[in-house]
Amino acid sequence: MLSRRKKVARLFRKIVLGRLAGSGPFFLSHLVTARCNCRCPGCLWRDNNSAEMGTQEVEDLYRAAAKRGFVANVLWGGEPLLRKDLPRLCSTSQLERMLTVVITNGYYLAERCEELVPHVDGLIISLDYARPENHDAYRRCPGLFARAVEGIRRVRSRYPKVRVFLNCLLHRGNEEEVEEVACLGRELGVSVFFSPAMEGLSLENGFHNKEALPVPESLRKAAARLLELKKSGLPVNNSRRYLQEYLLEGQGFSCRVPLVFMTVMADGTALNCFTPERPLGNIREEGFEGILDKQSRKKLLHLGQRCQKCIVPDVVDTSFIWQLSPEPLYNALRVFLKGE
Repeated sequence: MLSRRKKVARLFRKIVLGRLAGSGPFFLSHLVTARCNCRCPGCLWRDNNSAEMGTQEVEDLYRAAAKRGFVANVLWGGEPLLRKDLPRLCSTSQLERMLTVVITNGYYLAERCEELVPHVDGLIISLDYARPENHDAYRRCPGLFARAVEGIRRVRSRYPKVRVFLNCLLHRGNEEEVEEVACLGRELGVSVFFSPAMEGLSLENGFHNKEALPVPESLRKAAARLLELKKSGLPVNNSRRYLQEYLLEGQGFSCRVPLVFMTVMADGTALNCFTPERPLGNIREEGFEGILDKQSRKKLLHLGQRCQKCIVPDVVDTSFIWQLSPEPLYNALRVFLKGE
């Protein structure tokens, strides 16, 4: 089995070669379940009635992705730890030599630590506030903060080679608390991604989440403060270019994410993020390779030049990295290889 360092090196080599030689995508983003035990006001993904793919279907997807040269896999939701077979899915992903990362709210992390963590390369835990009462109230899940922190500490003590990150969703109400969250990350010995909430419709009820979005001026102030915190040495993972040029100054970017990522939903739908109402197809009906072969690289490049709707760092920074922008590229390598 490849070491995490070698997997990260493969991923970044793929990005560079993809940029130069025109290959890709090679990074699987898989919403393994839309079920969730939280009820966050701004959530676009929760759908507790969604028909998710079975264990064998998911394993077949991962094997097909690896066969086509995919080198990384992020499993998210919903809350992925609601799936009892999650350790098996992660094990399959690792056996296929993919860099395997799980994004979780952390509620079940401590109790499932030993069965899950040996099969992942990284964990991203969502924490939006540094104070338990605020975090639990926003996510509408009593005890969530304490359980997530307990899980982080258990992983850090028992599996020190597994990278652990926090993700702080910036929404209306927590924009001024970025320093507290960054300090919490330092206290826990982990670094933090700060990700603004995106506008959209909830899968579960069709409601618009506009009321939960951060106010633009507050978001700019948060970006300015994050630049200061990053410079001072606090563990802020966002690139300086993303914070300065994109969030603070409002400069644009050319989206290249569909050239890097393939996003598959819980029911097997392969998303086309430029036209979400017209997905690429469904894995269950057409197979992974069939859908992958349908993608028009030229069309994706054309659409990406015009699309500016995403504000989250994984989209913007990935696009900067695809352009081989030095600072975001160096920042990403530092984040994922620190301590190696």
